[in-house]
Amino acid sequence: MMKLFTPTLVMMAVSVVMLSACGEKASAPATEAAKSAEQTAQAIAPSSPPQATEQVAANGGHPGQTIHDANCISCHDSGVYTRADRKMTDLTMLAGQVRRCDANLGTKLFDEDLDKVTAFLNETYYKFPK
Repeated sequence: MMKLFTPTLVMMAVSVVMLSACGEKASAPATEAAKSAEQTAQAIAPSSPPQATEQVAANGGHPGQTIHDANCISCHDSGVYTRADRKMTDLTMLAGQVRRCDANLGTKLFDEDLDKVTAFLNETYYKFPK
């Protein structure tokens, strides 16, 4: 008779559970916001992101905000952008950090989307000259 739970299978299951908890250090309200953003992202079909971002822009929102809200707030809230000791000092550094976050999350966003997120963050929080 074959064993149903081998040590390797158990270790793989534990690893999956541990990895799924990465970035879940947010408080309950932030977690609720992340879930809401995830639902928003799921509602926007991957086959139609340009239409979705154009619709947000038409409704007075920034096209980069949708992408930001669907991805970035899973790790942190806007406090990281407004803290007194923030590390970004210019637009080039900000763009680089957005790309690093994309790589760390494994979202593999298009360059155009990363530019929209950078523009949203700059126009909303940083106000660096272009």
